[in-house]
Amino acid sequence: MSVASNSIQTPPSQPAHGQNSLTPVQWLSALHGIQPLSQLTLLGAGGGQDGVLIWAQGHAIEKVSLVEASQQQFQHLSAKWQAVQPEWQLHNVVMDAGFNKADAFYIASNSSESGFLAPKTLTHLWPNINEKESQPCEPVTMAEWAKMHWQSSGQWLFIDYFCDASLLTTYAAEFQNVDVLGVRISTHEALPKSITAAAWELALKQAGFQILSRECERHPHIEQWLCVKRFECEAVAAKAALSKTKIELEDVKEKLENTQTWFKNRKHQAIEYEKKIVSLEASLESANKEIARIREQSSQFEEIKSSLNQLAIQVSEGFMVQSEQRRQAANALGQHVTKMFKESNAQELSKEKDNL
Repeated sequence: MSVASNSIQTPPSQPAHGQNSLTPVQWLSALHGIQPLSQLTLLGAGGGQDGVLIWAQGHAIEKVSLVEASQQQFQHLSAKWQAVQPEWQLHNVVMDAGFNKADAFYIASNSSESGFLAPKTLTHLWPNINEKESQPCEPVTMAEWAKMHWQSSGQWLFIDYFCDASLLTTYAAEFQNVDVLGVRISTHEALPKSITAAAWELALKQAGFQILSRECERHPHIEQWLCVKRFECEAVAAKAALSKTKIELEDVKEKLENTQTWFKNRKHQAIEYEKKIVSLEASLESANKEIARIREQSSQFEEIKSSLNQLAIQVSEGFMVQSEQRRQAANALGQHVTKMFKESNAQELSKEKDNL
């Protein structure tokens, strides 16, 4: 089942075997590399957001069974995975969780805690949790499930809800076929002892399982444990360490290639910049020459302009002299004409007197 959105993020617990540098996904990949799984079963699949499913899709795991008891959650599960992974089997059934007289399935206000435990028993984890409804049910036992769906050993089983640790002893024969086991437990001492870390550690040891990793959910007192059959643990740890080393090596190679590519690109850019600098220097030199030529022409233009101004002054003065000379000539001509006219008139008058 999915984790509540209002819970608290805390660092993961230390894994029991001392290797705390691998993520659950890295462990799954290492396990799959050693012995490919026969079938993956997720009980309490919720709305299908579990990281195990993302891993299974990424590794093209075809034999996957998803089980969800809540009808509402099952609808979300089907909507998310049925179309994209049609070979996966989805089941809307209630699975036995090992609790005595578990004949009622409780729908809790926190959907991740719906199950056989009455919500009021989980108030130490979720103070505001309450029961929305309870439904009578006839749980499918692990024996019935194994008989119907587990045709061989090499099963990977993930139980994403609280179970009674006695489940391992009650169905010891069925768990003999399980190589990889994921369980959800609580570390809160006030909760029922059968779902706590102490009970599960003992039950896992008796069933022959070794804990590979313990990772907190977003609530500080809820953990997801990844376990494997003890005789495979050392091989798995070595394989996981090798896988991690290979991943780190690939990261180093990638970083080295990226660095080399970066230097090559910078060198290429430097060469291009040098070419641009040479071109710009040539353009600058040409521009300086053009500016010098323009300045020289500008200086010549100033001299020509000064000469033209002087010439204009001289022409203007010449026009003024000519105009004065013309005026004086006109006056003299006028005076001469007037004088001649007067003399002519005097002669005419003299002739008229003589004729009388």
